[in-house]
Amino acid sequence: MNLALTERTIPETWKEAEIIMIHKEGKDPSDVRNYRPISLLNTDYKIFTKILANRLTEFLQMWIGEDQTGFLPNRGTKENVRIIVDAIEYYDQNCQIEVGFLSLDAEKAFDKLNWDFVKLLLKELDFGTQFINGIQAIYDQQKAKLRINGQITEEFEIKKGTRQGCPLSPLIFILALEILLRSIRKDKNLKGIKLDKQEIKIRAFADDIICIVENPKSKIKDWLHKIEEFGKLAGVRINKDKTVILTKNVSLEDQETLKKISGLEIVKKIKYLGIWVGKKINQLLELNYGAKWKEIKKDLENWESLNMSLLGRIATVKMNILPKLLYLFRNIPIIRNMKIINGWNKDISKFIWNNKKPRIKLATMITPKLKGGFGLPDFKLYHDACALDWIRDWIKLEKVKTLTLEGFDLRRGWHGYLWCNKLKIEKNFGNHFIRSSLIKIWSKYKRYFYEKTPLWFSPLEAHQRRLLGWNKWPTHREILKKPFTMEGTPQIKELEELQKEYNNVSWFQYLQIKESYKKDKEVGFSINNGFWDNLLQRNRKIITILYNKLLDWTTEQEVVKESMLKWSRDVGRPILMCEWEEIWGEKIKYCLATGLKENWLKTIHRWYLTPKKIGLMFKNADNKCWRCREQVGSYHHMWWSCKNIKKYWKVINIECGKILKNKLECKPDLYLLGLYPKQDSEGKGKRENKENMEKIFTFLITAARLVIARHWKGTTIPTKEMWLEKVVEIKNMDKLTFMIKKNTGRTMKETDWSSFEVYLQEELRR
Repeated sequence: MNLALTERTIPETWKEAEIIMIHKEGKDPSDVRNYRPISLLNTDYKIFTKILANRLTEFLQMWIGEDQTGFLPNRGTKENVRIIVDAIEYYDQNCQIEVGFLSLDAEKAFDKLNWDFVKLLLKELDFGTQFINGIQAIYDQQKAKLRINGQITEEFEIKKGTRQGCPLSPLIFILALEILLRSIRKDKNLKGIKLDKQEIKIRAFADDIICIVENPKSKIKDWLHKIEEFGKLAGVRINKDKTVILTKNVSLEDQETLKKISGLEIVKKIKYLGIWVGKKINQLLELNYGAKWKEIKKDLENWESLNMSLLGRIATVKMNILPKLLYLFRNIPIIRNMKIINGWNKDISKFIWNNKKPRIKLATMITPKLKGGFGLPDFKLYHDACALDWIRDWIKLEKVKTLTLEGFDLRRGWHGYLWCNKLKIEKNFGNHFIRSSLIKIWSKYKRYFYEKTPLWFSPLEAHQRRLLGWNKWPTHREILKKPFTMEGTPQIKELEELQKEYNNVSWFQYLQIKESYKKDKEVGFSINNGFWDNLLQRNRKIITILYNKLLDWTTEQEVVKESMLKWSRDVGRPILMCEWEEIWGEKIKYCLATGLKENWLKTIHRWYLTPKKIGLMFKNADNKCWRCREQVGSYHHMWWSCKNIKKYWKVINIECGKILKNKLECKPDLYLLGLYPKQDSEGKGKRENKENMEKIFTFLITAARLVIARHWKGTTIPTKEMWLEKVVEIKNMDKLTFMIKKNTGRTMKETDWSSFEVYLQEELRR
């Protein structure tokens, strides 16, 4: 690696690549242009280029403008889509301005990038000899082979483009593309949205570029000339067959003229970063959520016939459906009522319960697994979490360009609408498609976040954002004297002290701050950092943290109380919350196999239909136990108190005592819920042995319950032999799972089955 940096020398294997062709979904497979080449590269090469990529990223974060959001930390598709959607809203209300949204398609952009252009750029930016040597070493004398239908072609040389699969590839591309973006930003002849001091002309995510072209009929040639000029230098060419223009406020006649001038197709909607955008802002919901759910519904219908378990169907929703919706939630959180989500929930319910009546209510299904639920995703809460992530920008006030466009028609500041209820005074806030959706969700959860005035609140921004137009605003955190204490109300700083940090605060503005302070201190201030304050300081896992918190609030009244109370009644004693947490967190965790986990959850949530329940559902149904035909078949009776089942459990109790070398009481809380008696254990060895015994016991009773469940509606009485057969099956699967995890480098504590194996050998001798 050091030789590559100093002498521009690399091993021959670093120059080689095996290219796999990936077909682009929905494109003609007979056209070679509709395949994406992915390079399989040497591992040492990828380690070296990853080191260079990490170093390059630090520079690019500072050098690349905010309108390029691809492949850099804390940037993503959300900001670009947000700008475009806000722009559509802006031109909806400024219908006198003609505009075209130019969606560029660069033909094989990564594959055609000119190496000479990149080398000159690196020298011009003074990256240093060693870094440039490293880049040149890996891009000189590149070779590749194609793998097609399992066959490998002869080796050939590559003389342009970046390798798709190389960690450096996307960074080098956006480095080169930044030259075009800077040129467009500086060109006063190319006009986009101009608001206050902010101008928005172009947004890019790597090579996915969209330009906002005002007065397109007269300016489109200038835009295309600028882009083509860059293409000649960098080797990137526009694909005119796929480059399109979405016009707004342009007459049909002018659209035809624009088509002739540009040679580009004029369309009614464009797809940018996976989001469909039409001429009208109210089309967003149907173009994206409506169309996406139609696809999902087809998938659900196709999957209905598959023989999947309950947990398997929930996992399918998590892995196949949630990611598709979550992408829409993150980029366009615009759902304002529950009607659309209620429809989704009905379709999901049909799929999960295989078109049968649900046996467990939705509140229990969405409850987290560690709280006794099934962990089914709640689409509404995920949508709300994504919307609250957008709200963070209204509070932090850092993304000036985005907020200027999103609040182009507002008289007051964002904090005024979030905290001072200016929404009631200024009705036009809700006449904005995005804002109306977000503020509704904020109003719903605001009381959970704060009871008192938050320290992020800025009185000046709330009242004079449009008048003053500052980029940085004094908040209560800077306005109030420190240290903050729980005793008494924090006092306001003097004007001279405040001006040390904000020298643009005048005496008149200070009086306004004092007036706001008098009102806010009556409510009080949230001195200690709460959940939302901590969230404002984070940049990662925002959606996950928000979703989990919203789920806690939503399900706090639903801690699986109904089934807990019924189990307490059945076992004849109150079951403590710590015991339930042990069941949810430990007992079920021992069971890695889906079938075992499902049996635990179904048993706890009383999923199995009993004769008593069937008798209540159907008038003529017999509610007597299927096995003894004597008593009413309640849940407790079918699982425990039936005389025939009681005999079975007594046998299991005796055999478990032999295996564990421990005399156990034959009680329902022990064998149905796994509440193993607590034992004092000192020393690491004793603790590990106790944990292993509990794990073995969990497997033994799970096998016992599975045998009963297998013959649930029949008259067959479970036997010891059936139970042993099931335990052996579980043992073999547990050992196989351990071996697989060990061989793949994943950690898993091995179960010691020796006590059961000794017992089994003794049984076979008999």
